[in-house]
Amino acid sequence: MISSGTLHVISTELVVGMFALAGISFLMCALDKGPEARESIAHWALLGGLLATPLAIITGVNAAPGDGLDNPLLANKLLLSMTATGLSLGLIIKWKRGAAIDRIHAGIGMIATGLIMTTASIGGEFSRGETLLFFLPKEIVFLFPKWASIIILILGLILIVKSTIQHRVRAGTSIS
Repeated sequence: MISSGTLHVISTELVVGMFALAGISFLMCALDKGPEARESIAHWALLGGLLATPLAIITGVNAAPGDGLDNPLLANKLLLSMTATGLSLGLIIKWKRGAAIDRIHAGIGMIATGLIMTTASIGGEFSRGETLLFFLPKEIVFLFPKWASIIILILGLILIVKSTIQHRVRAGTSIS
C-alpha cells in the first residue's frame, strides 16, 4: 500500500513539472521566441498540471498531520492552488475558443505558474522547514472578505455572459 505522503510527493512533482513547463512556454510566448508549438505546449502542460492538481490537494490534506487545514501554511497552500486553478481554467477556455495569445494571456499563465511554484515552496517549508521564499509572512492567512468575494463572483459571471454573447454574434446567430 502506498502512503498518502508518498502519493502526495508523486502528484506534487507531476503538478510542479507540468506547471514549470507551461511557465517556460508562456514566457516564450510573451517574448515571441522559440518554436511555433510553444502555445500548444503551454496550454497542454497547463491542462496536465490542472488534471493532477486535485490529487495533489487531496493527498496533501490526507498526509498533513493534525486535522488538515489547522495550520496557516496549509490554508495558504490551498488558497494559492485554487487561485492558480481558476486562472489556468480561464486561460484554457479562452485558448480553446480560438483567442489569440497575447502578452496579457501569457502573463496570466506565468502568474498561475508562479502561484503553483509558491505553493510548492510553502509545502517544502511545512514538511522540511526549507523554502526559497523565506521573506514571505508565514503565520498570516490571506483571505478575501465576503464582500470582495461576492464582487469577484459577479464580475466573473458578467464576463462569462459577455463572452458567450460575443461568441454567438461572431458565429452568425442573432440574439433575440
